[in-house]
Amino acid sequence: MSTEHPCEMVAATQESFPLASRDATVSLSIEPPTGPALQAQAAGRPRQAYLRVERVTGKGMPPSYEIYLHPPGEPQPGSREELCAGVLPLFGLDKASRQGAGHAGTGLHYVFDVTELMARLEQEPGWDPKDLRVTFVPRRQAKREAEVRVGRVSLYYE
Repeated sequence: MSTEHPCEMVAATQESFPLASRDATVSLSIEPPTGPALQAQAAGRPRQAYLRVERVTGKGMPPSYEIYLHPPGEPQPGSREELCAGVLPLFGLDKASRQGAGHAGTGLHYVFDVTELMARLEQEPGWDPKDLRVTFVPRRQAKREAEVRVGRVSLYYE
């Protein structure tokens, strides 16, 4: 995300949620921009879109997760590589989740540039900006003692 042009949050989950050994899907309702992103659009700048995954906490050795953005009718988003926003690596999750010297305990935070993916999704049949689905697909089976919780998923326009 650029510091030159401020970003505007247009969608976010309301509650935290766990990730497990199977797919986990959350829904985002995208609101039209009203601030900096609208001003950027009016100035003729192309829209940039960023997916933020914040306050990822947990313990143990969880798997990495692939993140897919898709419309609600997509039966298996993990089978469509072109819908992949990126990979959520969880190396260091345990340490980042514990409050102590040098760590606030707020976990890991990620930002993915999803500009091209969002443009592609807006052309998909069944596209509904009020119901963008974000699915986390584990890359391997999680170990029993592993726990992962996502604090918030949000979408920003610049």
